[in-house]
Amino acid sequence: MNGEIKDVVVTPQQLVFGTQILLRNSNVAGNMKMMIDDEIPRSRQRQARIRAANTMNALQKISSNAAKIEREMSPAEYEEFANLYRLVRVELNGLYELLAEKERDKYYGYFVAVTEYEKKIAEGVYNPDLDGVLKFD
Repeated sequence: MNGEIKDVVVTPQQLVFGTQILLRNSNVAGNMKMMIDDEIPRSRQRQARIRAANTMNALQKISSNAAKIEREMSPAEYEEFANLYRLVRVELNGLYELLAEKERDKYYGYFVAVTEYEKKIAEGVYNPDLDGVLKFD
């Protein structure tokens, strides 16, 4: 399978657990609602609500479909989940594109800051004394 990493197995339980943590800790539904209500121009809000619903439906489908699997996943199932995660990315990006330019610039700044923070953590070089705490003021 293209993109396969030798000897690495992702279990259905990991997908369920990870998705549940994402939904609980990120408050993605509430944050999308606030973004739509407060930051997306009224003329684009209907389209934004559709994208938000598609995002949440895909996340729920990842969790519910993975929970039904009680064995090692097949290549077709891995592909199904990869496609669902891709759908989430596409819908979230579409939501971002509906923002006014000023708001897109703000969220892009958040993205850059979080990406740098995560990169340092992944590389084991994050030092809160030198790098400070991630803030969004």
